[in-house]
Amino acid sequence: MNRVCLTKDGKVIEMQSGGKVERIPKEVFQEEKLKEGVMFTDEEYQIFVIGWDALEAMRLDTLKQNALNAGYKEDEIDVKWVTDDEWAVIQEANKPVPTYAELRKREYPPAAEQLDMIYWDKVNNTNNWQMVIEKVKRDIPKI
Repeated sequence: MNRVCLTKDGKVIEMQSGGKVERIPKEVFQEEKLKEGVMFTDEEYQIFVIGWDALEAMRLDTLKQNALNAGYKEDEIDVKWVTDDEWAVIQEANKPVPTYAELRKREYPPAAEQLDMIYWDKVNNTNNWQMVIEKVKRDIPKI
């Protein structure tokens, strides 16, 4: 499990992996204690459960306090436990959207190749370089 602190619109403020307490079922807990020669009551087991809950709450509170210290307001954030699959979905949703300039940069030929195209366009009286650049600009318009 992972702990995440998100803004209300789903932007990640902070994530910490692990920390979820693996609860021991009462029967298993009782067997382990009996091996140690210790008897305990249901109430004593509940004390352990309360302790586990408090530890998990404290771990979530750490993320909350970090966000508050960073200037977020309590009503702007959501702190919770998520599975690895849920974390993957959150990460995907928080991937930055590339700008048109970044998208164009990926599509333009390398500078050396463009210079070579410009040279051969001059020699052959062609406009291949211009056509390549115009296609990128047409396919990825300025927004």
